[in-house]
Amino acid sequence: MPLAIEPLLLTELPSRSRVSIVIASFNYGRFLGECLDACLGQSRPPDEIVIVDDGSTDDTWELLSGYMARHPQVRGIRQLNAGVCAATNSAIAAATGDVLLLLDADDIPAKTRVEHVLAALRRPVEGRVAGWAHHPLQRFSKTHDDLGLTPHYHAPPEGWFGRQVLERAQSPVATMTSGLAFRRELLEAIGPIAEDRSLSQDMQYWLAAALLSPVAWIAEPLGRYRAHDVSRSFGGMLSTLPKVQLMRRRVELVDAWIHQLLERQRPAAAPDWRVLDEQPAYNWLRFLEGWLAGSGRDFALLMKVLRHPHTRMAPLQQRVYLYSSICLPQSWFTALSRLVFGASPLKALVRRSLGRS
Repeated sequence: MPLAIEPLLLTELPSRSRVSIVIASFNYGRFLGECLDACLGQSRPPDEIVIVDDGSTDDTWELLSGYMARHPQVRGIRQLNAGVCAATNSAIAAATGDVLLLLDADDIPAKTRVEHVLAALRRPVEGRVAGWAHHPLQRFSKTHDDLGLTPHYHAPPEGWFGRQVLERAQSPVATMTSGLAFRRELLEAIGPIAEDRSLSQDMQYWLAAALLSPVAWIAEPLGRYRAHDVSRSFGGMLSTLPKVQLMRRRVELVDAWIHQLLERQRPAAAPDWRVLDEQPAYNWLRFLEGWLAGSGRDFALLMKVLRHPHTRMAPLQQRVYLYSSICLPQSWFTALSRLVFGASPLKALVRRSLGRS
C-alpha cells in the first residue's frame, strides 16, 4: 500500500529574495566576532543577521551591541537562558528573510555561502522546487587546522525523501546546523522545534524537512566547523554510557515531536511512522545502553538490529561498525566508537587516506 505523504508545493524562489542568517549564541563571545565578520563579508550580503544571546554570562551582549551600533543589518535579541533549540526558535521567529541560513556562533561561514545557497534553492531538484539546502563543513580545532570534512556521505542526499523517512524513521541528511538553509515556507510548515535542553536543533530539522520537502545538495564546503578540545578528548557521541543514554532520550523526544508534526501537517501519513521498537537505530541504542551499563550483550536485541533490512542496506562502514560489537571487547569497541563518531587528527588522516576528506 502506498504511503500517504506528498511534498509541499513551493513556487520558484524570487530573483531578489531577502536573506537572513540566524545565530543562537551562549557564552561564545570569544568566537562571535569572527563569525559575524564572516557573515558581513559575504559575496552576496545577507539582508539581516539575527543573533539570539541565550542568557550569556560572558561579553556576548557587549560585543553584539557594538556590532549593532556599527551595522544596521545586525539584530540582537537577549533572552534568559533556555537552551539552543529555544534560542533557534526565537531567532527564526524574529527573522524576516525568504531564505534563512542557520549558523552556530562558533563556526565560520565561507565568503560565498549565501550566494551558493541561493543558487541551489533556485535550481530544480528531481523536477521539484527544493525547500532547503545543505553542504559540508571543514572541521578544525584550536590545535589542528584540518580535521577533514563533515559529514561524509556514501552518496550525498539530494531530492525528496519523504516516503523513505516515513518508512525508516531516519533521515539520509545528517549535516551540522551551520550547513543547513531553509525556505521560510518550509520552516513555517515545520513550526517551532522541541525545546528540551537535551536536544540539538539539527536532528529535528533533518527529519521534519526531509518529510516535507526536497533538499538540494551543495558539494562545496561552505564553512568551518569548530571542534572543541579535540586534542584532549577526541569526542565520540556513543563512546560512554551517559552519551548513549542522552542519545536515546533525544531519539524518544524527537520521535514524539515528529508524531505531532505529522498529525498537524500530514495526518493521513501519521499511522505509517515506524514505532520506536521497530526502529533499528533506537534498538541499537538500547543494546549499547545495556552493554555499557554492565548487563552484558543482549544478543537477541543485537540480532534484531543486524537482521533488519535497513541495516543490511546500510553503507559498508556502518555495517562493519555494528558487526564489530559481536566480537570486540567492550574497551576496544568504545575506542572504535570514539574514532567513528569523534573528531581527531587520526580520523582525519584515515579519511584522507581513503579519499573521504
